[in-house]
Amino acid sequence: MFKLTIRTPYEDVFSGEAESIYLTTEDGDMQIFENHASITASLSFSPVVVEITGKDEHYLARNGLFLFDNEKNEAVLLTLYCELKSEVSYQTVEEYAKFIQEQLEEGKDLSDFQILFLKDEKVAVEEQLNEIKK
Repeated sequence: MFKLTIRTPYEDVFSGEAESIYLTTEDGDMQIFENHASITASLSFSPVVVEITGKDEHYLARNGLFLFDNEKNEAVLLTLYCELKSEVSYQTVEEYAKFIQEQLEEGKDLSDFQILFLKDEKVAVEEQLNEIKK
């Protein structure tokens, strides 16, 4: 077991002991167990599976940073968005995807950084929509 915290800017989505965490980072899929080597990885979109004493909790996360500290046997997933998969509203995510597309099409008064962020967010939201359909 290791301490795991999943945090958004608004709340701690999960905080407690976990047997493992599975997620997809920019470098590929990974599963972390207690006493894993220290690691830092980024993610744009990822299904996240947290195993807790024989049961799995399934989350969807976007735009995040995952850190595991071997010395503390502790993991933190900092993400702009993370929600239990069972609580995600397909309609809400679809509306957000349309909003992003509209912003990109209008494009006025957006900085290069904002355009880049929206393009990356669009890809992540499209992946999220595909995952919800499963």
